Amino acid sequence: MHPTDHRLHRRTPRGAALVLVLVALAIGLMMVATFLDGRRESVPVSARISDAAQARRTADSGLELVLSSILASDDWIEDVASGSLDAPFRIADGLCTARVLDATTNLPPTGETLQIRIACTADIDGLAMVAEETFDISPMIDRPLDLAFGETALLAESAIRVEDDAALLAWAGSDGGPSAPLVVGTLGGDPHDFEVTDTAITSGCEVVMVDARCYEMGEETAGIRLIPDPLPPISAPAIPVVREGRTETAVVLDAAPVTDIDAPSIRIRAGTRMLIEGDRILHSRGDFRIESGAEIEVARGTLVIDGDALVSIHDAEIAVAPAGRLLIRGGRELRIDDGGIGPRDATDREALTPAGMLPVDVDPKPVNLTGGPGCTIVMEGDAMVTAVVIAPDADVRVEDDVLLHGRIVADAIEIGGRAVVYAAPDDGSVVGLTSPQGPHRDEDGDLLPALQVEDRTSAAAVDSIAAELETPVVSLDQSNRNTDKDWKQTLRELRRGWRQAGLSRAEIRMKRREWRIARRRGS
Repeated sequence: MHPTDHRLHRRTPRGAALVLVLVALAIGLMMVATFLDGRRESVPVSARISDAAQARRTADSGLELVLSSILASDDWIEDVASGSLDAPFRIADGLCTARVLDATTNLPPTGETLQIRIACTADIDGLAMVAEETFDISPMIDRPLDLAFGETALLAESAIRVEDDAALLAWAGSDGGPSAPLVVGTLGGDPHDFEVTDTAITSGCEVVMVDARCYEMGEETAGIRLIPDPLPPISAPAIPVVREGRTETAVVLDAAPVTDIDAPSIRIRAGTRMLIEGDRILHSRGDFRIESGAEIEVARGTLVIDGDALVSIHDAEIAVAPAGRLLIRGGRELRIDDGGIGPRDATDREALTPAGMLPVDVDPKPVNLTGGPGCTIVMEGDAMVTAVVIAPDADVRVEDDVLLHGRIVADAIEIGGRAVVYAAPDDGSVVGLTSPQGPHRDEDGDLLPALQVEDRTSAAAVDSIAAELETPVVSLDQSNRNTDKDWKQTLRELRRGWRQAGLSRAEIRMKRREWRIARRRGS
């Protein structure tokens, strides 16, 4: 090889290394420049993040302040109407504005408002954050405590299944506002125990879930009602004892009985017209059959239809007047096939509104269905039933084209076929045992011992609980709406008198507490 060629060969790697050094140096300079530029930009970014966090905290604080102002005022509705609660106010470095609306109507709140939605906007240096939340505005102590799960739509010991083309829908008016939830679930609070198949329809359900850890951390999940402890069981409605009319012969009725009946079997003939005008107990130690075309009206008093074996109501009508009550118990089986059972003028589909349901002012509570241990309650055919089913030891099946208005508490619940169940949503008119807050829970959120017993719905238990908690209490035999209305009406009249007497707000609050205590002691 020529000497010149040898020298060129040796110089080539040195030149490549120099190039690599220059490239590395350029990359390093670029990285340094980028780092310095990032440091320069991070200052305003950090400041913006800090402002956002502060604005969020300020909005939350403003929301709490507005709520506190509402709860402390007897004239908060007037305050909202006058705009005094809409006036901007400052918290630290933030400027807050708030808006208060009825959560159901999206209109300004009125005396009938049960829930309000508060939206508070906080502005810090041009950065705005909004905190919004819905609250039960009626003080808990002013609303009835329902001991019989009156706030629930479907409640079971073991499982709930909605299948086929069945539907579970809200029995509520159509006012264009957001609807309250339909509360469903099991006593144990496992959401997996509530099953809805692909073809079935449910609307606005809130499933009871027991999880003490999530409850303590304040976590909320859409469609879940979180409580810290399992719900207590409930007793079936008490069946009065027949004290007369015992016979060893099967009884066939084609007219209203003049006394109570206790017989081996009872049959009400097809086509019978019967008017009940006082308390009457019809007890069959075997089967109890009401045949096709029979019509029974309970004008006043309580009619008890009680069968130790099968109770069959086939294509018959049982109507209950405002002064009446109906209690039906099946020992082994209660079967309602076609026909209608419910309040007077609400036993057939001609009473339905254009929306396909009964008017919301129809009260199902005067009609109770129940069953003995191991009983099966079946509603089938084209039956229309308006009732409260409290059968904790029975399985309930609603199928075919049945239309049920009311609610169900049972061991297991199954809704199938083309059946439709309309249940009242939890609109805040009562405080139920599934409510996470209220006078029924202690400071840790747990149910009070007095409410954990099965037999809490008797008259004596209701009075005792009302006195202990100093709050209005309702159960199976009472109207939530009327109890709440009477309670609030009396209190409003007293408040008006106290204001006219010139009492301060603190004095009025003291008077309210004294009145509640006196009312409970006198009940």
